[in-house]
Amino acid sequence: MERFNRDDERLAAIFRAMGHPMRLRLLREVVGGELCVSALGRKAGSAQATMSQHLAILRDRGLVVPDRRGNMTCYRLADERIADLIGEAREIFNLKTELEAAHAKT
Repeated sequence: MERFNRDDERLAAIFRAMGHPMRLRLLREVVGGELCVSALGRKAGSAQATMSQHLAILRDRGLVVPDRRGNMTCYRLADERIADLIGEAREIFNLKTELEAAHAKT
């Protein structure tokens, strides 16, 4: 049986968490600043329960940090370099965001 060091296993788990399109979308949404679950749901076009499940995975992997405000929970990136990581991946693989693609057509 192959053995991996703990850092490799942890990094693989982080990339798996980022590997879902909805979770990548949520990360992109909080790049601009902290957003509450209800606002994230509206922006991503998904139900609050679904958002909460995805956000829990991102939180558990250390990608976002929650901030409880009464009965609301808001999220922000755990480290601003996460946005850089996503941006670098997009650049490496020549992928554009919807906004960049729309600008390219005009």
